[in-house]
Amino acid sequence: MTSQPDNHGDRAAHDADVTILGTGITGTLLATALARGGLAVQLLGEDQVPRVVGGEATLPCTSFLYELIATRFGLPEAALLADAGRVRTEVSHSSGVHRTWGFAHHEPGQEHRAGRSLQFNVPSEHGESHFHRPDLDAWLLARAVQRGVRVRQHTRVEKAVVEDGCVRLSLKSGQELRTGMVVDTEGPDSAVARAIGAERVSVQATRSYGFHAVGVRPYERLAPPRPGSHPWSHGVLTHVFDGGWLQVGHFRNGDGTPPPNVPAVVTLSLDPGRHPAAAGHRTEELWREVLRHAERHPAMAAQLAGAHPTASWSDEATHWRASRTAGERMLLLDRAALGGDPLLGRDLYASAQLVLVAAGDVLAAARDGDFSAGRFRYLERLQHGMADRHDALVGAALTASGSFELWSALARVWLLGTMFDALSLKRSSKELAAGASESALAGLRADPALGACHYTVPEYNELLDLTLALCRGVAEGETGPRQAADRIMLRLRQDRIVPPIYGFGDPDDLEYVLSLRGRLRTLRWVRGEAQPSVQRLVRPYGLRGGGKDLGHGE
Repeated sequence: MTSQPDNHGDRAAHDADVTILGTGITGTLLATALARGGLAVQLLGEDQVPRVVGGEATLPCTSFLYELIATRFGLPEAALLADAGRVRTEVSHSSGVHRTWGFAHHEPGQEHRAGRSLQFNVPSEHGESHFHRPDLDAWLLARAVQRGVRVRQHTRVEKAVVEDGCVRLSLKSGQELRTGMVVDTEGPDSAVARAIGAERVSVQATRSYGFHAVGVRPYERLAPPRPGSHPWSHGVLTHVFDGGWLQVGHFRNGDGTPPPNVPAVVTLSLDPGRHPAAAGHRTEELWREVLRHAERHPAMAAQLAGAHPTASWSDEATHWRASRTAGERMLLLDRAALGGDPLLGRDLYASAQLVLVAAGDVLAAARDGDFSAGRFRYLERLQHGMADRHDALVGAALTASGSFELWSALARVWLLGTMFDALSLKRSSKELAAGASESALAGLRADPALGACHYTVPEYNELLDLTLALCRGVAEGETGPRQAADRIMLRLRQDRIVPPIYGFGDPDDLEYVLSLRGRLRTLRWVRGEAQPSVQRLVRPYGLRGGGKDLGHGE
């Protein structure tokens, strides 16, 4: 889809207030928010939308961010992204639902063992999605055009220079454009990165390969889900093995077990130190590496036995960040500023935070006529904080991948954090919708070094830091994985921020379902034993934060 730039109002294509590079979800949502705020925006994409990219799963905290974007910038299309039912009926019939996050730990030659698997059913007011990104990206781009964003595809920027109060962009085609500001969301080592002197700083963590594949068997046909849980195929299933993991997420899974001709997203992540890179980069060569790792684990091999890839993407250096992300009239954002393993819903959660913050900062800069690098220093620190936190989490996951007990403990700490994130963002969303913008926005400008723009429970950061430090100790040989897991589980049993809604500290409780009994027990706990920081988040909602996709036990 290509709009006609010269037909938009009285401004020519070289007279945009803001030019955004990249037509993925971050760039397009940001462009739409800025256009809604009154700016003339043009959106340049190197490739053609729709394109094949990974389907991505939302979590409740991600959906609350979409609601915040919708409320703050008047974008009902962002609110729609927070509603899985509407996504499937109004955006993409191919998109799926995300009702459960499953983990199955494997050892070579052994079949699936229920006692070495976890299932976290996702409590959601909205119903969470597994986006079919080709459809979603095309839909968002169409909405951006309707909002007045001028779109050019197959357009590559070769050089960016600040001059005469604007940015001159030299295109590969030989054409030049002028813009008040440029925001790059497209990828590393770009013309904008070169212009601000940003270097790519890499961290050795994982390398990852992603695929769309047909014929992936729903895992419940091989291993029944835990009693009372959703089928494995109704969410993201992470197969964990020593030195890596394989994530599987199905499309069109909202009405039952998906048929075999419907694609699934398959993502392999490996520790490059233990698993050398495969030869070749073609889809069939990368897929052979997937099968090579799967064949050591019978249940994984059986799930992929009849599967065939239709498309692939790869990243040998998954973890990196730009040394700088802000310059005069220039900003690197999201995929132009940092990369990380697509573990645990990281991509959409980071994207939504960056759209929320960047849209507000760019609109404020335009209002004040000040596009200096200092105006975007918070975004720079936030993205560096995001990279630090995620690198540490993925490093801990690699260490824990060899031990089910340590992986289980780490996953529980992560789950607890997503619950606090969702409650914090829900509070800000309610305040903003009620007109308390000052209070709401104050809660959305948290310490960027913590890797999130929003407030969360301070004591949780201490728990997470302890967990990551114990995993580092295992990696360095200072302690064993079982000892580290035991210390984390003990902390989960004793800490006054951990609600009794699920057996966080019970190693034998391998299923999280939000039940009425658990809610009532937690409500009593909140009124009596809970840390004040948790009471502040939970008490206003009476624990009715579930909704249509709670799981069972209502």
